[in-house]
Amino acid sequence: MCERIKRNQMMAPLHSDAAFAEWYVEEFMKIHVPEYYFDDVLSDEGKREMTIQGRSYAKQFGITDTPSQMHFVTLMWKIGPNFFTHDGFHQIATDPRLDGPAKINGFYDMPREQAIHAVMNPDDRYWYPDQIPRDG
Repeated sequence: MCERIKRNQMMAPLHSDAAFAEWYVEEFMKIHVPEYYFDDVLSDEGKREMTIQGRSYAKQFGITDTPSQMHFVTLMWKIGPNFFTHDGFHQIATDPRLDGPAKINGFYDMPREQAIHAVMNPDDRYWYPDQIPRDG
């Protein structure tokens, strides 16, 4: 009898940021975000760096499980790297009562108007947070 592989066992090799970024760019992005994977303007290394930064944001918001981190990074690519700063998204991202899957579900259930606003107002500096001016 074959033992079933659990989801967390499948994601275990993606624990390090470098492994996560390699898998995300070469396996996931190629299929699910091809408009960026095949973009000649972005280097392969740049895509990996951006993916690692996206994962870092996810961790800052308490999103610790790998599948939710993958969704978070994908939303950064699809909506905009600063999607989590916009009304609705920000409240969900910063809600300490929600775990990773609940936050991701909330992002996907965002009212259309708020999602459109986020899509129409991307800020690519969020891929490299040292480019974002600090208040104060």
